[in-house]
Amino acid sequence: MSASPDLLALLAQGGWELVDPRPTAAQHPDTFGMPTAAELDALVPGSMVRAMFQVVTIADVVRDGVAPYDDAGQPNLVTQVERMWAIVLGVHGDTVECALDNLPFGTHTRLLPNDRLHLPLSHLIATGAQVPDYDDFLAFLAKWEADPDNPGTDPTSPVDPLAPPRIRGDQQEVCDRMGARPEPPWPMGSGLLAKNVTPQSLLVYGARFPADAERRDTGWVVFAENDDFDTVSKTVGFTVATLQDMYQAHPAIWPYIALPTGWGFTLAAGTEHDVYQVEISDD
Repeated sequence: MSASPDLLALLAQGGWELVDPRPTAAQHPDTFGMPTAAELDALVPGSMVRAMFQVVTIADVVRDGVAPYDDAGQPNLVTQVERMWAIVLGVHGDTVECALDNLPFGTHTRLLPNDRLHLPLSHLIATGAQVPDYDDFLAFLAKWEADPDNPGTDPTSPVDPLAPPRIRGDQQEVCDRMGARPEPPWPMGSGLLAKNVTPQSLLVYGARFPADAERRDTGWVVFAENDDFDTVSKTVGFTVATLQDMYQAHPAIWPYIALPTGWGFTLAAGTEHDVYQVEISDD
C-alpha cells in the first residue's frame, strides 16, 4: 500500500477530520443548504446537528475504481466524505459539544458512536428536532463512558494503515468464521434484488460476483424462495437496488455483505442456513 502525505496525516489524527461546508455551499447555493442563523440560535442540549467528515476507508472498486487490497494483501486506503448526525450536549459560544450518533462506514477511522466532539456552528450542515428522552440518553452516555469494557478510544489517536478494515461486529464474525478476508462494499453501490424479496421471505439466497465499476455494481445478487437464478430471472425478475435498499428489503442479509467476491449465503426464516463459496465462470 502506498499512501499520500495527506492521507497519512489523517491517519495520524484518528483517520478523520471535519470538513468546512462553506465552500461547497457557496459553489452550489441552490442545492446545498446551510442552517439559518435562527436555526443555529435555537440549538439547545438534545438538539440534533449534522456535519461532514472526511474519513479514511478501504478502497471500493465501485466507488474508487481501486481494488480493496494490493498484491501483497495490504489495504488500499482512500478518503471519503460522510455526513453524520450528532446529539448536542452543550452550546458554548460559536461551538457545540456533541455526542456522535452514527457509526461511520469508514474502515480506518477511530470515530465511534457516542464520541464527544466539538463542532463549530459554521461547520454544521443541518439541524434537527430534539431527541426524545434526552435525560435517558445522558444517563446512558454517563454509564457508557464509565464502563471499563467500553471499547471507545481517543478518536484522535493514530490509525495503523496496515490494520484490517473495521467493520460491524456481525460482519466481522461471519468473515472470521469462514476465514474470508473482508471486502466491505460501498453502501450506495448497487446490486440485483429479486422483486419478491421482503422481510418476511422464508428462504433468501445471496451471492457476490465480480463488481462492475461502470455499473456501480457491488456484485451482490439477492433472491428468494427459489435457488435457481435463471428461473427467478425469468419468472419473478430483478431490480437494480442500492445495498441500503436491499437491507430494507431483508435486513437479515446485512451480516454477510462484507464477504468477498465468490461467496454466498442461504438464510432460512431470517437465520443462517449456510455460507459457502460460489462458482464464478469466466463467461
